[in-house]
Parts: sequence; C-alpha cells; structure tokens
Amino acid sequence: MKTVQFIFGIHNHQPVGNFDHVFHDACDRAYLPFLETLQRFPSVHMAFHFSGSLIEWLEMNRPEILELLDTLVKRGNIELLSAGFYEPILTMIPNRDKLGQLRKMNRYLKKRFNYDAKGSWLTERVWEPHLVSPLSQAGLEYIVVDDYHFLSAGLRPEELSGYFNTEDEGCTIGVFPISQKLRYAMPFDDPQKTIDILRESATEDGQQLLVMADDGEKFGIWPGTHHTVYEQKWLERFFTLLTENQDWLHTTTFKAYHGTHRPQSLVYLPTASYFEMSQWTLPTQMGRDLDQFVHALQNRGEETLARPFVKGGIWRNFLSKYSESNWMQKRLVDVSDRIARMEDSLVGPVPVEIKDDLYRAECNCAFWHGVFGGLYLPHLRHAIYEHLLKAETALDKIVHEPLRVMDIDKDGYQEYQLRNDVLQVFVRENGATIQELDVLASNFNATNTLRRYSESYHEKLPYATTAAAGNGSIHDLVLAKEENLQNYLFLDQNPRVSWIDHFYGADETQDNFYRSQAKDGSNFINTRFHVDRIKEGIKLTASGRIWNLPVMLTKELTLTSGGLHFKINIKNTADHAIHGLYGNEFNFGLLGGNSPDRYYELNGDASTRCALITQSDESNVSQITVASEWENFGVSLNFKSPVRLWRAPVETISMSEAGFERVYQASAVLPLWSFDLKPGKSLELMFDLEVTAPLMQTRDENGEEL
Repeated sequence: MKTVQFIFGIHNHQPVGNFDHVFHDACDRAYLPFLETLQRFPSVHMAFHFSGSLIEWLEMNRPEILELLDTLVKRGNIELLSAGFYEPILTMIPNRDKLGQLRKMNRYLKKRFNYDAKGSWLTERVWEPHLVSPLSQAGLEYIVVDDYHFLSAGLRPEELSGYFNTEDEGCTIGVFPISQKLRYAMPFDDPQKTIDILRESATEDGQQLLVMADDGEKFGIWPGTHHTVYEQKWLERFFTLLTENQDWLHTTTFKAYHGTHRPQSLVYLPTASYFEMSQWTLPTQMGRDLDQFVHALQNRGEETLARPFVKGGIWRNFLSKYSESNWMQKRLVDVSDRIARMEDSLVGPVPVEIKDDLYRAECNCAFWHGVFGGLYLPHLRHAIYEHLLKAETALDKIVHEPLRVMDIDKDGYQEYQLRNDVLQVFVRENGATIQELDVLASNFNATNTLRRYSESYHEKLPYATTAAAGNGSIHDLVLAKEENLQNYLFLDQNPRVSWIDHFYGADETQDNFYRSQAKDGSNFINTRFHVDRIKEGIKLTASGRIWNLPVMLTKELTLTSGGLHFKINIKNTADHAIHGLYGNEFNFGLLGGNSPDRYYELNGDASTRCALITQSDESNVSQITVASEWENFGVSLNFKSPVRLWRAPVETISMSEAGFERVYQASAVLPLWSFDLKPGKSLELMFDLEVTAPLMQTRDENGEEL
C-alpha cells in the first residue's frame, strides 16, 4: 500500500502590548476550541508553538489553556517547538539576544511542561544563513520554513520531502519545508481537498513527508474562519479523515521524524521569508508592479514555472521603507549594546528584569506591515517603547549618562540624547528636529507617531466593501471597516517628528496643513545643522533658504526641571525683506484620538477640553496641553505671548485582518508667528514644553467623571 507521512504544526501568537479583549477573543475563537477538538482525536500527532508573550498572558489570565496543552503533551504525540521567547525576527536582534531569547523559551518549556524542545518555529519564517549558528548553539536541531525558500535555492517541488541540512561556521541544523499548496488549502477548502493532496504524494516506500505549519489564528480568527472551522466543523471533519485514513496517512511530529530519518541532502537557503512577505517589503510602486506581474503570470498559467525566479525584497527592507520601524529597531540594539557594555565592565550580569524588558521590546509585530496592522497599530509601538524605557531607566540607575551623542539610526547623522529625571529627548542634527520625547514617569514616548505612507494596496481602496466577510484567505479579501475611507487618505512627505520648522505664505490654511498640502517655502527639514553643546542642552545652527532667499536659523534646546526650554532665532541674511508665517510643528501620539481620558486643553481652562482627533484654527493661545489621564501625564506648550495655533489629527488608512481601517496616529500641533524681516534683521522666539506627571485625575477607571 502506498503511504505518506504528514506533519501538522500550529503557531499561536499575540504581540506584546495587545489588548486583553484581543487575547480573550483569540482564546475563545481559536486557541481553546482547537485544543478541545484535538483532545477528541488521541491518534493524531501534531506540533505546537505558543509565543512567550501569549504564554505570559495565558499564565495570568487563561491558565486552563496551558493545562489542556500540558494534558495533550503528556499523552506523548504532541511536540512543542521553541523559538525566540517574545517572538522576535531573529535577524533584527543581536546574536547575544538571539541566544538569550531561544534559551529562555527552552527553559520555560522544560520547567512548565517537562519538555525538551529540539526544534524551533522561525518567526515569520524570516531566514538568513547566519541563523544556523545561534540556533545550533541554543541546542536546537531543526527549524521549519516555507517551500519558497527551497525553490529559491534551485530545488524542484518534487524534491521537497522530509528535511534538509544546512550549515554555517561549522554548525549544522535541519530544515523542514512547508507546503504552500497545503497552507493555501487549509482551512479554506473542504478537508477532503487536503487529504487528496496528501494521497497524491503517497509512495510504496512511505518515505514521503509533507508539512503544513502556519498561524493558529487561521483557524478561528481570520474573517469567516471561526464559522468554517468550528460551526461547520472543518477541523473535526479533518481530524476524522486523518483518523479514518491512518492505514496509509501517518501523522507524525518534527521531533519523531528527525530522530528516525536522515536528511535528504545539504542545502544552502538564500535570505528569504514566505513570498507574500517579499511583496510587502517593496517600495509602493515596486510592490504594485510585482503584484501585477504575478497576476499576469497566473493569467498565462506560468506562475508555477516562474515561481523560483520571482523575488521581491527581504525583511530588512522594512527598516528602510519605514523610518519609524528603523528607529525602534536601532533603539533596541542601542539598549542591548548598553547592557553588553555594562556586563563587560561590571561584575556579574545585569538583573534579569532588565533583559526581559529588552526582550519584550524585540517582539516583531510592531516593526513591519503587510495585511495585518503591525507597525500601523500605535499600541503595539507603544509597548516597544514602554519596555525599552523601563530597561533604560533601570540601566540609568546603574550608570547615569546625561548626554550621549551617536548615530543611532545609522543614517549618517548624529542624534543627541538628553535626559533628566522628568524626560528624555533625542534631537537630530539633520533637520534639527525631535525624534523622540519620553515621559519617564509613565514610560511613555509622547511622540510615538507614524507618517501617512502611500501603500501599494491603496489602489484597491475604491473597491473595498463593508459587506460581511465570507470564508477566504486574508490575502484576497478587499474589505473596509467604514465607508468612504478614501476621503481620509492623505500622504505625508516627511516623517511626523517634532520641533519642525515651517515657513508658509500669509494666506496658508489649517485645512492644507491637515491634509499635508501646505506649501513650505524652506528647506530646513533636510538640512544638516551645526551642533554645539550648551549648559543643560544643545544649540543648532544652519544656513538655509526661505523662498530661495538666504536665512540663518538658530535653535536652542535646554533641559529644565519640568521639561524643555526652546529658543529660536531667524535671521534674514538676504538683500530683500522676507515675510510670512513661521510655524513650529509638534506631533504627539497619546494612543486615543476619541478617548474621553485623552484630550486637548487650551489656556488651562478645563471647559475647552476636546478630543485629540479634533482639529481647529485657534487664536490667542498661551498654553496648549495634550493629556492622558490613563497614563497619568500631560505635555504642555507654554507661550509668553499668545499665538495663533493650528491643530489636526494624523490618521492613516491601512490594511488589517478585517480590511481597510482608519487609525489615529497622532495630534499635530503648530503654533504660528507672523514675521516681516528686513535685510539683516532677526526674529527671536522663546517657549517652553512642560511635563506634568502625575495629573490630577478627573475620571475614574471606567471613564466616568469624578
């Protein structure tokens, strides 16, 4: 009889910082019913990976799921896969952190389940050849990646059975290929379709092995899948078919197969992830071009033949595509470097709590974007910064560094890090802008923002529907969470940093500012400033042009006991008078555009409070405050003389599991001053940024006014 072997693997993950209700929903709709269904089929072998961020939450909130998993593991045919504990993209973190995260997961699985993990899930299947060494050094013997990795290395589809060995620097590891055909069929096609695919691979010697390993969220969380998988009993029917056909269809685990079979051959895989990821990493127009090219191949029936030769970008391209992602990633590397330097210079390691905060900040989800929210979700970016700041604060208690100068983001320009007990600020010499402003008491980056990018999928926005989703892959759905989202699609030319200099004509409007269509007559945003250190701060100076006329711009930033003091001098060095509006833009990201506990307040008057998502052209403003009662702090800009002020929300239109959505990213605040400068004359401005923490609470934990 012809037989075949089959490994079914599930990866369950929720990111650090995700909402409790999302965790609960995932448990109720996917994780728990999957395990409960599997429990009724004791002859089915499977492999599972649960990320550490999900595990920590389950331990505190839903321990019954881990208890059920433990019960299944004890019956002997369930494998547990290791990985970086907090689900990092291993290629984006230092080798010392790779090892630290992998070993942390190994220790947890041994302690909690008495299980010795030998294999590892690879986050987003992002592979680079150098990963062999840290994986092997962590005691792991094999990983799982897509068949696309192997096709890109020159192997043919019919060769992809069992596992292969690869090596680097004398270390060896096994690599199992995941079948894309199975990944696309399960659970979207009838269960019999998967059985038929497996039967096609059966052989007389029974040595053929096929693997389907993918996200557990496909089985209950993706649109329409809970209805299909559990209400229509797709999973139960599939497990029944596996059981009924076990005379020729043998389920197994990676561990069992690897322990009893030799590798097919030695292979060297190129840098890769699954194919869709390679599309998402590309610049916008290139992404559209690749999408059209693939569809053209499909229409001509040439996709299978061309597949090994069609490649997009690599995961690291996200760091050049999104400057916000690059900044976060370089920040965590900097913190990791600080820890390493301290451990080299001090006796013994730094406290484990500091490393755990660093490791939590390495959770991958907020660093990239495809069809999930990812980078576009402010609360996920906030979690990265929150844990980085916790680690930094703890490190600062060991070795205080009040002023550091370095090129953190590796763009060829220096950043200046200033810190006191109240706040931390990073100032860029290129553009003389504030890249990051942290409220230390709340471990909160108040300038956690995202620019409004052009995305390749935006061309599909006019065709999106709000109709309820049927069953299907999220890669194919074109849905929208609300109507007319195209009316909110605006694009930013520059990052949404702060302390940005703008020079506008006198007739410029707040609405143009909101739409990012205001015409800035200067070039300072991309000008390198000369930087001098001054007492408690820095002084930045540059020559530039306003409407093609030369000016000298000098900016000073100094730390104060409660925040920052700003001094700005604009000198006309032209032979002609210059006049217009000068604005200094700040972008504050407090996570809740419509939340009642997060608001604007003008001139210290509580009656002026309004949502951060609102916009206006204000006059006679001597103080504007953005406040978060939830995080218990406020940030105010205080002006000695009242100013005109524009404010506007920054909202992005992005893709998520449930379709297009509008996401509040930040509140843009722009104080304005009129100027009319004759040749040789200057305008000098001074104002302050004040941090108030804690706030006086005005609402209870339920959002009700006290």
